[in-house]
Amino acid sequence: MDRKVAKNLLLISFAAETFFASFGLMLGSDASLASIAYLIAGLGLVFSILFLPEARLGIVTISEPGSIWIKCGLTAAMLFLAYVTARYWFNEISVDPDYADMLPVIKEMNERFLAGHWKQVYDPIQGIWKGLMPGYLPAMWIPYSAALWLHLDMRWVTVLTILLSFTGFLLVLRIKRKVFSTYLLAGIAGMLFWWIFSKDDVHGVISLSEEGPVILYYVLLCFAIVSGNIYFIAVTASLCLLSRYSMIGWVIPFLMFLVTRKAFRQMLIFLLIGLLFFLLVFLIPFGTEPLWQLFHLPGSYVAFASRVWAATPEVFWLNLGLAKFFGPHRTAILHQVLILGSFGVPVIFMLICLFPKRRKLNNVLLATLKLSLLMFYQFIDVPYGYLFYTATFVSLMITVILLAGDQEKEEIYHSPDSSIR
Repeated sequence: MDRKVAKNLLLISFAAETFFASFGLMLGSDASLASIAYLIAGLGLVFSILFLPEARLGIVTISEPGSIWIKCGLTAAMLFLAYVTARYWFNEISVDPDYADMLPVIKEMNERFLAGHWKQVYDPIQGIWKGLMPGYLPAMWIPYSAALWLHLDMRWVTVLTILLSFTGFLLVLRIKRKVFSTYLLAGIAGMLFWWIFSKDDVHGVISLSEEGPVILYYVLLCFAIVSGNIYFIAVTASLCLLSRYSMIGWVIPFLMFLVTRKAFRQMLIFLLIGLLFFLLVFLIPFGTEPLWQLFHLPGSYVAFASRVWAATPEVFWLNLGLAKFFGPHRTAILHQVLILGSFGVPVIFMLICLFPKRRKLNNVLLATLKLSLLMFYQFIDVPYGYLFYTATFVSLMITVILLAGDQEKEEIYHSPDSSIR
């Protein structure tokens, strides 16, 4: 595929995917069309990534004099709008299990954690649904302890991490006059920002969800992959897996990638750092019982999906994902497709990419990450709307890095023997 065609496909696919993950959901009485269009756009984005020049890590890109001041102005406006809108939603919607139980559960877990009752963090919470069993991974809920320790509304952690994710986009964005892609990319990011902060009553990302830290981890993983630094990759991948394991299907293809390049030292570093994070962040402080508890949790998703179909079927019809096409009586089949798609499709994709017949493909790890997230969220058992924004931010970062990184010469600091590039 020609580079210009690939660039246009990337922009069109990213624009379509972001639109159907936001304002496009409000076009009809259900999101069936949006779900299909979102999937097609995601696949188009994955395909285009492979035919663009190998990504380069650009941190602060200054294309023309004064662009740094434009970025500072955009950042200031972003901070102001986020503060005003977040305060409004916090006043309108309280942290209450009657609205959603995610943050109340995380609050109780952190209160036990801050009190030093680490072995009881994952005990049932009697005050929520007569003994709800906590089911959140440590890297997701621990960041909220800072807000509780400072006696702040814990949702400011969500706001802060989302703002940091948008800041990462601004740092990489290449501002250059008369370049259409700059304005298009900034406009799409602005649309996403406004959707998240002005339409919280639709998706609940700010006031009800715990996705902020997860989004930030996955944004950092995009930076790490492009940097080629195995230590950076291992740390960010560990944080991702210890928050929400939606990218677990990427791990095996990544190891396959290292094997084909005979990067066995890098593979060992990746596995050891992952094991170290698992021990220090999970197993040692909280014990083995929560591990088995979370290990068996996916087995309950089928029954949970059936209960949601019976109580609130609009969750399926008004959000993205393909669960709506399976219906309430095929939740078990959907769950099997989720497992096979999340693990099998990225592996097959990596095999195809590693052994091309005609030409070398670029950005294979980024494309595989995007594909693994696409498979996971498209077939997720219960497609709550706030879940999809991790994948949306990954698309945002991949797009801005690919369009800016190969045009800017940035110095990358990392040890040569730890690089997978």
